[in-house]
Amino acid sequence: MTPTIEAFLSDSAGLAAGARLYRDVFNEPPWNDDWTLETARTRLSQLLETPGARGYAARLEGDLAGLVVGTEERWDDGSKFYVRELCVDPAHQRRGVATALMDHLAEELRRAGVDSIYLLTLRDTAAHAFYEKRGFDLDDRTVLLSRRLER
Repeated sequence: MTPTIEAFLSDSAGLAAGARLYRDVFNEPPWNDDWTLETARTRLSQLLETPGARGYAARLEGDLAGLVVGTEERWDDGSKFYVRELCVDPAHQRRGVATALMDHLAEELRRAGVDSIYLLTLRDTAAHAFYEKRGFDLDDRTVLLSRRLER
């Protein structure tokens, strides 16, 4: 069954459904995070309120099966889109939902004149393999750095 792709709505119902999906996906391996409904809802709300934000939802038989959210950004060499989050309900993984979301996103971005898409994901995971199969290349020039702040 092919999912229906639509704009991901930041209304109360859209955020509630998105937060449930987000929590359920990212609290499982390989991420093993500790999201609550409240923190997941806040994260999605913040992302969708960012200038240049776009979000799309995949639905199967009316149920939320996946979502993709990110932001368009102007760079010196053109317009790029940063995929901040992509998640698919585990019950619907490996059924074309993520592919449908990314294909829809890419087509919408092409129409809008965006030059490229970039993202971060965990190395050596199914997500990493998914992106590589879809033409995303590892950028050997870039390193992710982080610093924990003392409270």
